[in-house]
This record gives sequence, structure tokens and C-alpha cells, in this order.
Amino acid sequence: MMKVLPFSKVGLAGLGALCLAATAQAETLRIEGLYPARADNIAEIKSIAIDRFGGRDGTALAFEIEDRLSDIRIDGVRYFKIMTGRSAIEPEGTLSGTATAGIEEYPTTEYRDRCIKRDDKDKCLKRKSVEVDCLKRVIDFQAQIRLSRFSDGQTVYSDRKSNGNEQTVCGRKESFASSEGIIRGMIQSAANSVRRDLAPIERRENIRVLESRKAMDKATASLFKAAVKMTKTDEREACRMWDQAAANSAPHISIAFNRGLCAEQEGALDEAMTHYLEARQLSAGKTELVQAIRRVEDRQRAMDDWDIRYVNAERTGDTVAAASVD
Repeated sequence: MMKVLPFSKVGLAGLGALCLAATAQAETLRIEGLYPARADNIAEIKSIAIDRFGGRDGTALAFEIEDRLSDIRIDGVRYFKIMTGRSAIEPEGTLSGTATAGIEEYPTTEYRDRCIKRDDKDKCLKRKSVEVDCLKRVIDFQAQIRLSRFSDGQTVYSDRKSNGNEQTVCGRKESFASSEGIIRGMIQSAANSVRRDLAPIERRENIRVLESRKAMDKATASLFKAAVKMTKTDEREACRMWDQAAANSAPHISIAFNRGLCAEQEGALDEAMTHYLEARQLSAGKTELVQAIRRVEDRQRAMDDWDIRYVNAERTGDTVAAASVD
């Protein structure tokens, strides 16, 4: 089977390092990276055949999932080869499932604001909340999706996607929203969720630096404040200044955290984790630290999955340029 030449691990880990010259955001550092698929144990699967989807809405869901998976690009290169119909090449995985949206309507009562007294010109003089007869519509969407490894038939991913919508109308002036549009939105939502389950994402976000200078000596506080201001125009220089502050002062949570952001921005994930763990020793429960450590752990897992996905191709030498899969 033809395999894909692995991308540079450093390149994937340090996507943000390519954008350092971009316009900086006030008191933030831009962090870009690869984050893992939500499902485990599927990193090796590169080709997927869309098998039969049963149920009233199964075909529509299969088409939506096919579109989502076909559109995935990581670092500009297609992530999955999606196969439909007969093919001379065996897929590594087969995706199947079922999907049905049910619609029920039943009478009910609700309170509505109504005019209970009018003048001789039909102008409302008094209004009151009164109980009125209504009709409630409930749309329930249920889908089951399964990914099986083709070589042995073992299920490597299985999940249920559920969604619901309720609407009540009372009187001739109220009407139900289009049930077709609502169901279509539910199908699209399920397909988006499957995409996120099966493949990693590239994410870009601006993370606010810590600014507290409490307990810093005067010289360090002055340098630290200048570094925070520098993030607006030159993020690299701000990072250099925080390194300088760390070298000439006692450990401080804000310095350690901001240095962690700098390392994370460059894709140096192990170094970033070292700084974040140092900051956690100084203030264990800080929300920004909890989020930062989880973010780095996710990115490290994405790198591990990437190695798993392409390590066999690299070892066997049965490779082609990644761009050729397009």
C-alpha cells in the first residue's frame, strides 16, 4: 500500500513560529498548533470507505460526513483518502451507521398575553396572560456511527449523536419553523462532530499574558512591565525580556507563565511544560495555568498521534511526497 511521507514534527508543533511578524494583539501572544482527534486509537487510519448508513436520514448523514472528512487539510495536505463505491484499493477503515429524525406533535396549553377588553374603536384597553390551546412539536434526532478496521473488522470508533428540538405554537399568528431545515442542521451538526472525533485540528488563539508584578523587586518589575507592553509590537523581544528577568530575579509565577507561552509559541512543548509546572508550584490553582497545561498535553498527544500515523511509512521507505495525495 502506498504510504505518505511524514511532515516535519517540528513544523507541526511550531506553526505559530511562522507568524511572529504578524500584527500583535495587546498583552497577548498568538499560539498556533495541532490539537488531537477526540477519539483514541485511530491515528493509523488514513483511508476510509463510506459504507451503508441505514435509517430515514442515514444517506443524508453519510453524504455530510463524506464531505467533512474529504475537506480535512492538515498543514495544507489532505488528511483522509475517502473512498466510495467499489475500489481496487482496500481502505484501512470502513465507516457505517444509522440516522433517523422523528417528529411528534401533541396538544398542550400555555399562557399567552391576550387583549381582554377593547373600546368601540377596537383599541385594546386591558391585556392579561391567559391559558390558551397550543400544539407542541418535538423533533428527536438519533444517529449511531461506527468506524471498523478493514483488516480485521474490529471496531475502533463508535459513538451516538443525539439532538432535539421543541417548539410550541398557539394561535394562527404563530407557526412552526421548517422541520426540514431543523433536521438538516442536526445532520450537519452530527457530521461536524464526527469530523472532530476522527481528525486533529489546527487552532490559532491569542492567549493573554500574566501581568501581575506583586512581590517582584523594583528593577525586575520595571523590566517585566516593559515586556508586557512590548507584546503589542514585538512578541519576540518581549520573550527575550522575560528570559532576562528570570535570569536576574527570584522565581515568579507571571514570569514563568509568560516564558511558557513564549516556548509554546515556538513549538518547544517540553520547555513550555517545564515553565508551566514551575508556575504551578508557585500558584497551583490558577485557571490560566490549568488551561495552559491541558493545552500543551493536548498538543503533545497530537504529536504522538502524528508519529504513529506516519512512523510505518518512514521505516519501510514505501513513501511518496505528501502533496501527491491530492
